[in-house]
Amino acid sequence: MGHASIVAMAPQVTDSLAFLLSKLGQVASERFAVHLAPLGLRPRHCAVLQLLAGAPLGQLALAKTISVAPSVVVDMLDELEALGAVRRVRDTADRRRQVVEITDKGRELGRSAALAAAQVDAELLGALEPGREGELRKTLTAAAGTLGLLPPR
Repeated sequence: MGHASIVAMAPQVTDSLAFLLSKLGQVASERFAVHLAPLGLRPRHCAVLQLLAGAPLGQLALAKTISVAPSVVVDMLDELEALGAVRRVRDTADRRRQVVEITDKGRELGRSAALAAAQVDAELLGALEPGREGELRKTLTAAAGTLGLLPPR
C-alpha cells in the first residue's frame, strides 16, 4: 500500500466533530456578540438573564449553576447592573446575604437577546434542508446536557 493510500485512509482532523464544532462555535460566538453589542450585552450575560427570569438567586448559586468562578459572576453582575438589567437586594430570609433579581429592563434585554440568537441561528443554519435544524438542535442539546453545559429551565 503506497503512502498516498495510507494518508487517504487516515482520519482527517477537519472531519472530526471536535474541529467542526470548534470552527462553527467561533463563527456563532462572533456573530452572536455582534448582534448583542447594540444591546450592551455579551454572550456570557445571556444565561444569567435567563436564570434570573425564573427566580432571584444568590451570587454563589449563579456561579455554580453556570459553572464559572464567583469572581466572574461578580464582574457579569456589575456589567448587568450598569445596564439596569439586574439589582442586588438583601435576602429577606437572611439579611447578611444578597440575592440578585432581574429588572423589567433585564427581562426586555433577555427577550432581545433571544431574538438575536434566533437571527444568528438563521444565518448559520438557513441553508439546511427543512427539518434538519430540529435534528441538529436535538442532538446538540443532548450532547450539551450530558456534559452539564445547559442552565436549568
